[in-house]
Amino acid sequence: MSRILSLTTFTFRELIRSNMLFVWLVWVVVLCGLAFLLSILSFGSILEIFMDLGLAGMEMAGLMVLLLGLAATYNTEMEQKAVFLHLAKPLTRGEYLLGRILGFFLVISLVVVGMGLVVVGLVVFVGGGTVPAMFYNSVVFLLLEMFVLTVVGMTYQAIGTSMAGVVLYSFFTIFLGHLVGEVEWLLTQQLSNGVKDMLKTVYYILPNLEAFNLKDRLYDPNLVLGWAQWQDALLYAFSYSFVVFLIGWINLEKKEFR
Repeated sequence: MSRILSLTTFTFRELIRSNMLFVWLVWVVVLCGLAFLLSILSFGSILEIFMDLGLAGMEMAGLMVLLLGLAATYNTEMEQKAVFLHLAKPLTRGEYLLGRILGFFLVISLVVVGMGLVVVGLVVFVGGGTVPAMFYNSVVFLLLEMFVLTVVGMTYQAIGTSMAGVVLYSFFTIFLGHLVGEVEWLLTQQLSNGVKDMLKTVYYILPNLEAFNLKDRLYDPNLVLGWAQWQDALLYAFSYSFVVFLIGWINLEKKEFR
């Protein structure tokens, strides 16, 4: 466990010290400013629109950190062979992968929660409004989504053969993961068996990111979020992540670094 924590700390510091951190900070400021501007120009409650856009901006910021981090660390870990420095120590490849995942997730969580605090601060102290409890629930669900995508992204990095491939695979997984609801709808339509079998395969392979999407229903009076819904979200997030982690671990064990 101490070896995993050491690698987690190393990964966290590596990403924090990266020059891209300044890009992330600027991106957070731009998103907050754009959300505030759009909320002023839109019809309806300015604070409600700002919180909706703020949640969307938090997701975009987290995804940007993940994709840029995957690109930067693939270059150092795989192409510059920094992975040898870790695996030369008494560290298994499963511990290496888990430590990298946790380090990435800590940085992404820092960016997402930090932007969330900015949104809450502007709503409460500048706008004089109140933040609904569903906003905080949405942030936690967003963190669950980021955890799943971090595991997926790091698994791609573990088995990928190029930086471009890792980033593109991650990007399209994110994009298609938000379309799982449409795939589920297509399965209820009258289609050929071959098409339905293909859609079912896509449905079960892709991460269902809509399972963590509460930002579109922040003010939905019909939304029920009880312990059963929390159990479903937690169970899906960690079971899917565990399966993907095992795939990455197995492929990493078979991978030969030269």
